[in-house]
Amino acid sequence: MAENIAHGSSFGQQRVVKRPRPVKSCLECRRRKLKCDRLLPCTQCQKSQRSCRYVADGEVGSISDTSDTEISARTPKRNCAPLNSDGSARDNQPGGAELLEDYGIRIERLERMLLEKNSPFTEASSGSRPQRPMASALTMRGLTVKGGSRTRFFGPSSARVLVNLFDEAKEFMFSRGDSGDILQQFLLIYKIHKSVQEEHRKATSPIAVFVDSMTPIQKRMADVLPSKAACDHLVQFYMNRSETIYRVLHIPSFMSQYNQYWEGNQQADYFLPQLLSILCIGYRYFWASKGQFQTDREGIHMPTACALVRTWLDSLRGKQLVEFSSLQTEVLALMAQRVLHSQNHETWQHLGLLVRMAMTMGLHRDPSEFSREILPFWAEQRRKLWTTILELDIHMSMQCNLPSCIREGDFTCRPPRNLNDDELYPNMIELPPSKPIEVDTNSRIQVFAANTMKARFKVVDLINRIDALQDYQQVLDIGNELEQALEDIRYVVPQRHSNDPNGVLHQWMTRVILDMNCRRPLLALYRPFALSSADAPQQIMTGYLKSCMILLSYLDDLDPLVPDYPQIWHMHHLTLRQDIMHASFGVCYYMKQIQSNVVSIKDSENRKSSSGSELVEAACTAASKSSRLVSLPRLRETVEKVINTMIKRISEIGTDVKDLVSLTIVFYTYQGETHEPKKEVKQALQRIVDAGLQSMHITQEDMSTMTMMSPTGQMRMNFQPDPSPMINTEAYMMTADAQQALSDEFSMWDGEFWNPFTTNQGPM
Repeated sequence: MAENIAHGSSFGQQRVVKRPRPVKSCLECRRRKLKCDRLLPCTQCQKSQRSCRYVADGEVGSISDTSDTEISARTPKRNCAPLNSDGSARDNQPGGAELLEDYGIRIERLERMLLEKNSPFTEASSGSRPQRPMASALTMRGLTVKGGSRTRFFGPSSARVLVNLFDEAKEFMFSRGDSGDILQQFLLIYKIHKSVQEEHRKATSPIAVFVDSMTPIQKRMADVLPSKAACDHLVQFYMNRSETIYRVLHIPSFMSQYNQYWEGNQQADYFLPQLLSILCIGYRYFWASKGQFQTDREGIHMPTACALVRTWLDSLRGKQLVEFSSLQTEVLALMAQRVLHSQNHETWQHLGLLVRMAMTMGLHRDPSEFSREILPFWAEQRRKLWTTILELDIHMSMQCNLPSCIREGDFTCRPPRNLNDDELYPNMIELPPSKPIEVDTNSRIQVFAANTMKARFKVVDLINRIDALQDYQQVLDIGNELEQALEDIRYVVPQRHSNDPNGVLHQWMTRVILDMNCRRPLLALYRPFALSSADAPQQIMTGYLKSCMILLSYLDDLDPLVPDYPQIWHMHHLTLRQDIMHASFGVCYYMKQIQSNVVSIKDSENRKSSSGSELVEAACTAASKSSRLVSLPRLRETVEKVINTMIKRISEIGTDVKDLVSLTIVFYTYQGETHEPKKEVKQALQRIVDAGLQSMHITQEDMSTMTMMSPTGQMRMNFQPDPSPMINTEAYMMTADAQQALSDEFSMWDGEFWNPFTTNQGPM
């Protein structure tokens, strides 16, 4: 009995130690006392955009704070064995502490099994592909750094990033062909590029006498207007070509104001800024036929007009800033500036201000939600303008590979109805019912596009959080939605034979605009995986190649004899300039993989397994065999046609000679029809030189003798080239300032192949 008491006394004073438990939650969830799903990053940290970090084994804090604690002050619970049916205690039964410990071990084992099964970083035991999509960071994003502090981000659709897919072509650029004559071609192209840039700078600079004048702004805007005949033509061109998916104006109302203005009647202050913006857009799309107008009064100086409109907008104050007409003018001015300059990042920044301006006016909420009723006419105009702003936001976000200003759920404004503008008038009491989507109206294109907006917003969101994807299912689901929308276009706008050329042109434009509106996000969705992921599903590989070829083949369905074909050809290449470049690089990637697959098949005949690169090559080959549209000869023909068109348009404002040169080198390196790719590249570069010289009206000899002099006239060379293969060694002399400018301008290309005065070096 005494022993039991002593034992009990010692038991009550013994040190009770809890089993050490390793910390499995991330530090942020543990600190904030949130439930952690133990992924990297975890869901809680993703929602709050915090840095997710786990404590490593052995690191301070890797053991729970409640472990190894002494609880001598508490009275221990007595472990009583359960009784049998006769009232006697059961023997050999584990105590409560042992049961808890056993349960804890089993729970930990289950958690470990679940984590191993669902972890995105582990492969299945059967050796199947990883569940997490693995896209190469080298082909997903890039950052240029100038002077240590100036930086700019580029996403997976930038040519600066896409060129990283082609090692041999990139090596050729860095080594500059290891040939003196190719080195001279690079120098000539550089000089052409600088000359074209200078011409573009002059062409896009406003006339100071109008911009800096003290004359009232309305008088200055009226002074830059062209003649009425030119205005009539450009306004009509804008209404037919641009007021389709981007609905800004009520056409009958604007045309009534337009006619009254030319009759001498005073109009509202916002009319001239809107008219100038419309004329700029129409004139830019009509640029190919500018020779039709013979005098200065028959054209409009776009940079001056845009600058005057901007001056008028900046002069608005107070209530003027929330006028609906002011927002319309802001949208038109943004569109005019966008077709004049190709700086997508600047447009994206300005669009953010425009979105917030619209939201402060309440356009993101449907007019039916407000207690004070908005007239049906103005309610419909608000829906059209808000949908236009959404379209611009989605498009510019994909072009810049940056998040959209608006996300799904941030607005409740409903899409507009499928109605003609002449069915709407300011004093109407009720809107007429919407027509079926098969019926052609002024708003049909925008209405159809609005129905696909949910899927396109998902694309913008997904490609900006691509590192957090767990599997391909979400990519495939969104891709299926967009491909279904593309299939619906065939039924909404069926191809019908018509003897009316204008009807044929209108049908083609409607179909292309609708198709382009869905194909752009589909290409942006598939591009990061199709061009760099070894485990991408075949649906992505095939769908991306087909979409590239369809986008590059839009003009093949249009008869060159239709009216205004030259203007349509010009407008097509102006509007889709960046998309055509992206698609061409994508096709070249497939050509490269198909050529490599021929060698890989021979090399892998004696092996049982295939590497990741061989899987990509096989997937690209399978995609090229899925349709005659994407056969290898067709791929070559299509990209070569793109290069020829770009060379033809080398003097156009917005043409990037750097992109043209890189695409040319990539194509002729991997097109596979010759065993001498360097010779093909040299001939193609010479065509670029010839086209540039012809556009500048200068001979190659005169260009070669041109030198870039600093104000001090000092000359310096970084290396001494071998003069034997060169025509004129003076052409390679450049000032130190010019060398620094050349290096700074093209350092964004992750290489100095543009600068023939730097020491040859390999890719960094």
